[in-house]
Amino acid sequence: MSLSASLLRRTVLPWLLRRKNQHSSLRHLQFLEKSQFWSRQQLLDYQWRELKALLTYVYRNNDYYRAIMVERGLAPDSFRDFSDLEKLPILTRDITYEKAGQLLSRPYANANLQPVSTGGTTGQQATLYRNQESFNIKLASSWRFESWMGRKQANKMALIWPASMDFGPRGGLKTRIKNRYLQREVMYQGGSFSEKTVRAIWSDLSKFKPNFIKAFPSALNGFIEYCEKLGLSLRPLRGVMSTGELLYPNQRRQFETTFDCPVFDMYGTREAGNTACECETHRGLHLAMEIAYVEFVAEGRPVKFGQEGEMLITDLTNYAFPLIRYAINDYGVPLSELCSCGRGLALMNEAVGRLMDDIYGPDGTRHSGNALGITLTTDPETPIGQTQVIQKSLTNFLVRITNRPPPSEKTFNFVRSHMKRIIGDSINIEIEVVDQLPRAKSGKVRYV
Repeated sequence: MSLSASLLRRTVLPWLLRRKNQHSSLRHLQFLEKSQFWSRQQLLDYQWRELKALLTYVYRNNDYYRAIMVERGLAPDSFRDFSDLEKLPILTRDITYEKAGQLLSRPYANANLQPVSTGGTTGQQATLYRNQESFNIKLASSWRFESWMGRKQANKMALIWPASMDFGPRGGLKTRIKNRYLQREVMYQGGSFSEKTVRAIWSDLSKFKPNFIKAFPSALNGFIEYCEKLGLSLRPLRGVMSTGELLYPNQRRQFETTFDCPVFDMYGTREAGNTACECETHRGLHLAMEIAYVEFVAEGRPVKFGQEGEMLITDLTNYAFPLIRYAINDYGVPLSELCSCGRGLALMNEAVGRLMDDIYGPDGTRHSGNALGITLTTDPETPIGQTQVIQKSLTNFLVRITNRPPPSEKTFNFVRSHMKRIIGDSINIEIEVVDQLPRAKSGKVRYV
C-alpha cells in the first residue's frame, strides 16, 4: 500500500521483533498464509496431529490433566478421533481459578510466562499464563486476519479501545516513536467519551491518517456519534475490524457508511487469542483451525451444523497453561459449507450471547459497559467474583457480586471508587452479595 510500509516491514519490523523475542511470528505467518488454502481435510489432519501432541504432552507434564486421565483410565492412545475429546471434562473459569497451580505444566514452573486475565464481562476472574511461542503464533494469526481486510504490518492502523489495562503505563518518547512511526499503530482510549476526549482523538487521527481501524464496536459507535454531534468529519478508510463484542447489523452499516469501506468481524478472547474472522466474502467467520479446536455443544453434546451451541475452545499452542475444552462463555453456530474465497478453514456464524449495554453518567456522558466491566474485574490486587451492574437512573446503581471469592470491604471500596472515577462522583452505588447472577435467555450473564 506504500513504499514506506514495505520498507519498514522488511527492515525495522524484524529488528523490533527480535528485541522482544517475537521473531518467530514471521515464520508462523508464512505458514498460516499457506495453510489457510489447504483443503478442509488437510486442515483437519493437521489439527488432529496438533491436538494429539497436546494430549500426549499434558498426560506426561501436567498434574491437572494427568490426574483426570488416570482417574478415568485414559492415556494418549485413548484418543483416536475428535469425538474422543468428550472423554475429558469441560474446563470452566472457576476451575482455572481454583486449580491454577495444577494447570501450570511442570516444565514451565519457573519460566518467564505472560499472565493473561480472564473475565471482563462474564465468568469468574482468573489469571492464566501463556508461553512466548504461543504468543508469537497468536500474533501471526492476528496479522493473518488483518491481511483479510487488506492490512499488512506497518500499514497505519488506529485502535479505538476500551480495555484500560491494555494501555499500561505511559511510555516515553522512544515508545511513542516506535508505536507511531515504526509499527504504525496508535491506540486511543475509547471507554468514555466527552467533548474534550473526542476532539483530542479526532485531532490526532487527522494527523496520523490511518488506513485501517480496529475497535470494539460499542466504542467506535460512540466515537462516531460524538463526532457527528460536534460536526467533525471522518476520512474514508480501507477497512474496519470489529472485535471484543457482538457486532450488531446497525453498527456494521454505520461503520460502512461513515468510513466508506468494508467491515470485518473478528472473534477473539483474552484466554485463547483471536479465534475466528470474516474474510472478504463476509459469509461467516473462518476458524483459525491451526491454532485452536472449537466445539459447539448443547448440554455437553455436539450440536448439528446450523444450530447454536456453547463454544468450547482447545488452545493448540499453549503448553504452559493448557486450555482443553475451555468454556469461554460464548455461543456460536457452526457452518458446514466451504467458503467461495478458497480457504479451507471451517466457518461459524458470529458469536452470540455477548450482550452489553452502555451506561450514562449524571451529566449525560456515555460510557462503554465493556470498559466498566474490564476495569472492575481485572485488577490482580482485588479479586472479585462475577459482577453485574444495573443502572436504575442517571445517579443510582445496583452492583451484584457473587460470593466466590468472598468480597471484603476492600472489594466494595474498589468498586465504588472506580465506578465514581469513570461515571461521576455524584452517583449512588448499592452493593448486593449473591450466590449467583441471573442469566439472560441466551444463557449468558449480562454484565450491565
